[in-house]
Amino acid sequence: MPTSPMNNTNKNRFWRFLQRRETLLVLGGWLAASVLLIGVDQGRLWLERDQALAYEEGDRVINDFIVAQDYSIIDREATAKAQALSRSLVPPVYEVSGEITREILARFDRFAISVQPTGRETANSRENIRNEFPGVLALLERETSRDETKVLAMLQVTRDVLQEILLAGVFRLEDGDGGTASGVIEVVFPDQLPGRRLTLTRSAVVDSLNVEERLRQSERLKVLSRDDAEFVVALASFFIESNGYVNARLSQENRDAAAAATEPVVVYLENGTKLLEAGTIVSSRQAAILEALRSQLTTGYHGFVDPVFYMALLFTLGLVSGRIFGVSFDQTKTLLLFVVLGGLYLLLAALLIAFVPNRGGISPAEIMPTALCTLLLAQLLQDRRMALLSSMLMGLLIFFLTGENGHDFLITLASGIGGALSVKKRETRMGLLKAGPRLAAILGVFALFSGILMRLTLVEALRTAGWAAVNGLITGVLSLAFLPLLEHLLNTATTFRLIELSDQNVPILKRMRLQAPGTYIHSQNVAHLAEAACDAIGANGLLARVGAYYHDIGKVDQAHFFVENQKGENRHDEMKATLSVAVIKSHVKIGIEKARALRLPDEVMAVIEQHHGTSVIRYFYDRAMKEKGDEVNPEDFSYGGPKPRSREAAVVMLADSAEAATRTLKRPTAAKLEKYVWDLIMERFRSGELNESDLTLRDLETIKMTFVHVLTGHFHTRIEYPKDETEKS
Repeated sequence: MPTSPMNNTNKNRFWRFLQRRETLLVLGGWLAASVLLIGVDQGRLWLERDQALAYEEGDRVINDFIVAQDYSIIDREATAKAQALSRSLVPPVYEVSGEITREILARFDRFAISVQPTGRETANSRENIRNEFPGVLALLERETSRDETKVLAMLQVTRDVLQEILLAGVFRLEDGDGGTASGVIEVVFPDQLPGRRLTLTRSAVVDSLNVEERLRQSERLKVLSRDDAEFVVALASFFIESNGYVNARLSQENRDAAAAATEPVVVYLENGTKLLEAGTIVSSRQAAILEALRSQLTTGYHGFVDPVFYMALLFTLGLVSGRIFGVSFDQTKTLLLFVVLGGLYLLLAALLIAFVPNRGGISPAEIMPTALCTLLLAQLLQDRRMALLSSMLMGLLIFFLTGENGHDFLITLASGIGGALSVKKRETRMGLLKAGPRLAAILGVFALFSGILMRLTLVEALRTAGWAAVNGLITGVLSLAFLPLLEHLLNTATTFRLIELSDQNVPILKRMRLQAPGTYIHSQNVAHLAEAACDAIGANGLLARVGAYYHDIGKVDQAHFFVENQKGENRHDEMKATLSVAVIKSHVKIGIEKARALRLPDEVMAVIEQHHGTSVIRYFYDRAMKEKGDEVNPEDFSYGGPKPRSREAAVVMLADSAEAATRTLKRPTAAKLEKYVWDLIMERFRSGELNESDLTLRDLETIKMTFVHVLTGHFHTRIEYPKDETEKS
């Protein structure tokens, strides 16, 4: 079946997406993080299983063995004892046999029938009775005081008493029935009453030893005389047999059920528990715990699959959250910094949690440089949103590595947020050092509240707060060491880097001041306008100011071709318009080359590249139109772009145009400046030069008012001082 063009288009788009540098960086970071987690996890298992867990009972411990994470294991020995106790508490089951009861009663009935007078009694029949019921006939023959009717009545009473006691059960108790210490048994009646179960004490049951006493206690005998009662007891005792016996199968089933229902004895080993101490002998209990740990540390496929899926979840959450909250991942430098810092943090966290024993109850989150990472991100990227997003992802990472420890998650989250918010955007080196005490106070207080929330003891909560505060102090010191290094390695536009570049003694600015003084003054004025406007709309004023300082560095080597540096002679008067415009346009390209040679930050280079956008160089375009008419192509007289892609670059473009254009005004007033500046801004707006800059109409209005305010100060009028009379003479 042929493939549709739409399917081919989708496949091509997907393939191009996979080949993007940013996509490859994200996928590579995810795979590297997953492999790192798997490697650390498996390494930890190898160390614990093959070294410390190799001890057996009676071995001498060489090194301390401290549990590296939380475990809950089943104590098999204690569980076996608990099950044995449960078994012993289950009473043996005795079964009352209905068949034996019926046989006994049937035998008694035969006897009662055989002794009743029939008129045909012979010596042979009496001999048969004597043989089948030895001793009973003699008992009847001795009872000559009772007539025949009385004897028959006694036989009926005997049968009733016999049936009564047999139905209740006459038990043959056995010493080996597994009876409980409380001396109770459970009685079932499978034939007569299948659903009936009784629990009786051994002293309350009828057996061969107390059967006569129980017969005498029958209510039926209380209405008889003592002699008659004894006669019934003697006659019934002759026929009574044990019809209750232990049911081994039911007893075993009940005991097995009780053992199965017994909750296993669980031993909780918290992270940092010292299970084995060097120099001691492994006890039987310790050996049992080690055996349980050995069986539990065989993670199977979860040890490989779980890290991969969890890191995929974190990466997806980070990218989606970043897009939702406006965090830009378009720059490779941003993604690279994010991935590198995140990778180093992951490596340190994994190694610390897996291989460093948790001594003294110190939590991993308390000594992790979480605040340092988010502080560096906030300063290097000048975007606190990225740092705040990172703090959430770091908290979730620690949550996974520490076995879902809520306390470590809260401490990590607080550290990350504190690091991101502890310094301002425009911060001096000394201000960065002061961030340490501020961060120490934030982390200490939050760690204390977190410890109380997680129900730690007061001593543990105070210790946690102390370590967190120390972490904050160390963060302030380390940030001074790492920030300059990362600034130059990544060439980022941090506050400190921009302040260094704003120094007017930088060699390129000194050359501009000497070789292109008009351009230098123009750049200074543009810087003042751009910084004030950016501050007014909430953009990065410092970046705009530095970008304005350097936006025309491409004019330094050809200063005499630009009108602000000319002194009466204009070289373009003798040049063709096409050649002149090529020279004018080249200052952007030359400026980019110089910026790369000077290793200016990308954000400053973007201002240099975008400060003219794709606007038309109107003077030479109009001159070419006069020379050639309609044959002139506007694109040949336009800058090559791109259009400004940031608010700072757009503001510098507007400030550049406003500063240059307002120089031509004669007797400028505030009203005249306001109208002139607004017309310039609207011209850029209508031509589409601001489409990619995210500037709003409200921002443009604010920019206009700020420009007018600054320009009014530049063009202010002075009073005319009277001349000194002495000078006239």
